[in-house]
Parts: sequence; C-alpha cells; structure tokens
Amino acid sequence: MNIRKLSLYLLALGVLGLTFAAGYSAYPLLHGAPLPSLSSLTQPPARQSMDVYWEAWRLLDRDFYGDKPDTTARTYGAIRGMVESFGDPYTYFVEPRARDLERDELRGKFGGIGANLEQTDAGYVLHPVPEQPAERAGIRDGDILLLVDDQEITPQMSVDDLVALVRGPAGSRVTLLVRRADAAGITTELPITVTRAEIETPSMEWRLLDGSSPGSQVGYIAQTLFTERSPAEMQRAVEELTESGADSFILDLRGNPGGLVQAAVQIADMWLRQGVILIERHADGSENVFEADAKLVSEDAPLVIIVDNASASASEIVAGALRDHGRATLVGSRTFGKGSVQLIHELPDQSSLHVTNSLWLTPDRHQIAEQGLAPDILVAEGDDPLPEAIATVEQAVIAKALPDDAQP
Repeated sequence: MNIRKLSLYLLALGVLGLTFAAGYSAYPLLHGAPLPSLSSLTQPPARQSMDVYWEAWRLLDRDFYGDKPDTTARTYGAIRGMVESFGDPYTYFVEPRARDLERDELRGKFGGIGANLEQTDAGYVLHPVPEQPAERAGIRDGDILLLVDDQEITPQMSVDDLVALVRGPAGSRVTLLVRRADAAGITTELPITVTRAEIETPSMEWRLLDGSSPGSQVGYIAQTLFTERSPAEMQRAVEELTESGADSFILDLRGNPGGLVQAAVQIADMWLRQGVILIERHADGSENVFEADAKLVSEDAPLVIIVDNASASASEIVAGALRDHGRATLVGSRTFGKGSVQLIHELPDQSSLHVTNSLWLTPDRHQIAEQGLAPDILVAEGDDPLPEAIATVEQAVIAKALPDDAQP
C-alpha cells in the first residue's frame, strides 16, 4: 500500500518542498512599491515583446481545441515562464494559496484543527492530536475525511489544496464530513464542526544528554527551521538547560534548510559578545554588515554545531558566524551551499515574487553559495555524528577548566 504521511498539525509537505527548493533563504523584506504598469513599458523591445505575447494569447483563445485555462492560470503560467528564464532556482513565483502556507510556516503558527492526515488507498485518514480542537470536537483516530465545508476530498487534490481547505483564522469554524467504522466494520458518515485554534509549530526541541565523563551534562538543541519564534525558543532552551545543569551545548542543524535571515542573525548574536555576524554583498559591490550586540544566552559555554549536506541558508549563516569567531566547532559533513538573499515582493493578489538580490559572506568573507561550509571534524556519511559532537564538546569543557598557562 502506498502511504504518504502529511501533517496539518506541523507543516504542509507541499510547502516544505517549495521552500526547500529555494533553500529557505527568503530574506524578509516586503516591498510595497507598485509594479510598473503595462503602459509604462514603452521602449520598442518591450512593446514588441508584449505584442508577441498578446498575439499568442489571441491565437490560443481562437484555435485551441479543448478546455482552456482561465485568465488567472494563464497569467500565473506566463509569470512562471518569465521567472524561469532568469535561470536562478532561488528566484521564483509563489501563487497566493502556497504563499499563505509558506507565510504560516515561517511564522511558526497557523489557524488549524490540530490533526495529522495520512494518505492511504482508502482515502485521507485523520489522526487527531491529543487535546487539540479536532479531538475535542469528536474526531477519532482512523476517521476518513470526505468533505471539508461541502468541498469533496479526492485523491487528485494537492497537499496545498487540502491544507488550505482545513486551515483558517483561529476562532473560525470548519465542518468535516468523515466516514467512521465501528467494531463490527459498519461504516457511518458523520458531520463534525471544529473551531479552529492557533496551532504553534515549534522550530526546535531540547534535552540534557549524559556525557561520557562523570557529572558532565550536555545541553542538546535540535533546530529544524528558522522561524519568527526561533529566537525566543533558543532563549528558553538555553535558560532551561543551564538551570538543569548543562555546562556545554550541542546545536544540531542537520536537515535544517534555513528560514528567516533575521532569526539566524538574532540566534548567532545570542552566542557572540561582539563582531560581524553576516556580510551581505550586492551586485553593485556594496555591502551590508550585520554585527553582534552582546544579547548573550551563554557567553563562554563550549558549543558544537552538527551540520550535514542538508544544512542550508540560515543554518549556514549561524554555523559560519560562530565558527569564524572561534565560538563553535562544526562536526558532520559539508553544508548545502545556499548563500543568496531573496527579496520577497508581495503582489496585489497576495501572490509573491522571490528575487535573488545579493550573496551572503561569513565574517571571514567565506562565500557560502555553491561552496558550503566544510566541518572542522568530518564524520563519514552514514555514521552518527552525535557521539563525536559529545566527545568534542566535553574536550572543550576540560580545556576550559585548565589554568591559563596550561591551555592547549
């Protein structure tokens, strides 16, 4: 049976795929300036090109045999084709529905019902999360979703379509028609109305690890994405781990494809007293420099960062900044190499255009794009880097405890 697990409680896989293709690198500058009108494209080459475009539109309208896409679909198709002609995988167009989901993902919260959805040969099966709206409203594990507010659910529906139907503003209501089988195998169809709530999607989890030496405790933080919530989560993680006895830390960024640049800069700032965090180089040679302002969560506790070839974008900003300043040791494998900045232009219909505008450099001016970061301690592919990370951070704890004249 072909089973594909989807998640309404966490994140839509369709959106994850979309933003991973872009490296999760969208730089959050929202530009409100209006786009130029067609009438402003008065130069002869532009006029000639638009004449060709409209002639092709007219001929398709007149001659095509079969169902024709509507105006919106044609317009979006034309924009996608134009964007693709620039040949940059990180410059891309996002339609309104996908943009809504992407925005929710980077906020770290959304209005939803709190349920996981599993696609099976029998249909979409609901798995309510304990104590979330779906369970409280009466959705049971194993219910098959048939309708969402009278919209039929079909196997052909995309993930984004389905997630968009179920999500909505917190406090709004959505009615689900589900099919339920009893112990005897008799099925009934039940309409269940759920009041949506704000569902938070944490970007990290943390716990104490027992070190290999007596009394040693390592604070372990695994971060999956850089969202608006991430800096506050990092603050809480380090505080709670320190109160529990952590004397060193491991930040695990394996598989973290990035996210918001501000979140990366803020998190790097938490581990640095001063210095450059990030250099942003524009096509004209100008640069913006982001510097630390000593908002520390831990000034000198030893820190190891685990990376792999799926650590990208914002992950590389943090890893590169902390390694260049000697604040952290990188363990694992070479990172992805996603080091460009995208401006996000919100278009009038709530779609968006992501445009590569500049490149990132680490404090030592190492270019991330297409190169990535080589780890200080390489771990063979397929081997678990966590034991090596623990050993490395414990060695740093021992070295820190030595008298100054005995430091290695």
